[in-house]
Amino acid sequence: MDWSISKLLNLRQCHRKFYFAHELASHHFTHPVRRKAFELTQSKSLKMWQGSLVDFAFSEILIAMYQNKEVPDFSALANEITDIASLQYEFSRKQLYRQKGMSKTKAGEEFLVLDIHERGLPYCEDDISEIYATVSDIIMQIPEYGSPEAGKSLHEYLMTSNFLRPNINYWHYQFEDMRIKPQIDLVRYRGKAIHVIDWKVSDSDSSDYSMQLYLAGIVAYHNIKKDFQAKGWDLPKMEDVSLFEINLMNGNIKEHAFSRESTAAALDYVYRFRNEQEQLSSVQKWDELNIEDYQTTDKKETCALCKFKPLCIHLILNNFRYDEREYYQLVQNQQLA
Repeated sequence: MDWSISKLLNLRQCHRKFYFAHELASHHFTHPVRRKAFELTQSKSLKMWQGSLVDFAFSEILIAMYQNKEVPDFSALANEITDIASLQYEFSRKQLYRQKGMSKTKAGEEFLVLDIHERGLPYCEDDISEIYATVSDIIMQIPEYGSPEAGKSLHEYLMTSNFLRPNINYWHYQFEDMRIKPQIDLVRYRGKAIHVIDWKVSDSDSSDYSMQLYLAGIVAYHNIKKDFQAKGWDLPKMEDVSLFEINLMNGNIKEHAFSRESTAAALDYVYRFRNEQEQLSSVQKWDELNIEDYQTTDKKETCALCKFKPLCIHLILNNFRYDEREYYQLVQNQQLA
């Protein structure tokens, strides 16, 4: 079984949220309810969109430049991201994601579903302009950010890397009967030092992402050892590996100890909750599942913030049958209290 911390978090918030996100959602248009679940999975609030633009600038553009030892033009990058943001906004405003045959691959970097457009939530044009300005300001501030290496800015830290390996989603680690396969944002090599980095794009630094980073460190460490062994190099030691969260919104850095104690605790976490995820991780086809077997949460805060709320309410009101016209009538009438 593939073990996923994001699946577990959804599951622990609400079983039905888990169902919509991981059992029902599909990008194909064959079944409208599955496509709608997919679109809601992809939907973002304005704050989430702002963070994703900064993440895109780093993950898809900046890191590639640092890999090639190119000195970034941050002003030009800020303009480029603002242009991309404008295209994304228009894509969402026109609801092009609803067009038959539209896919993330076909739309490319323009693909975006904003909840203000999907759910008709209130906003004003100044909100959009503020996002463009904030993202541009953040990109311009990046050269001033600190880094995990004392005395080096983040720009200098990335420029002086021996090797950068970004966006790793193919490494895994087999633990018991589970395959741990996290998304690893960046592995940075410099001499013997190996840094596993998790980019954060939240305005808040209070959230605890340590478990996700510990698991990324475990997977990275074991796969790097395999790579080094195949090349006949000296194998890295645990003390060569460091784990860092870097918040791209404000430059704040958190280090998490990579030790036998911390990795054992992380694997124990996986072991303790494996049955919880396995109970609802179905091997059945989607149309063999019964939505009523997935209980809704009794926490009003979780329900209020859930992106699947309109679909969930529509199905409950409609005896668990999806009707596209009635769904959009519900959304337009804002009967979601």
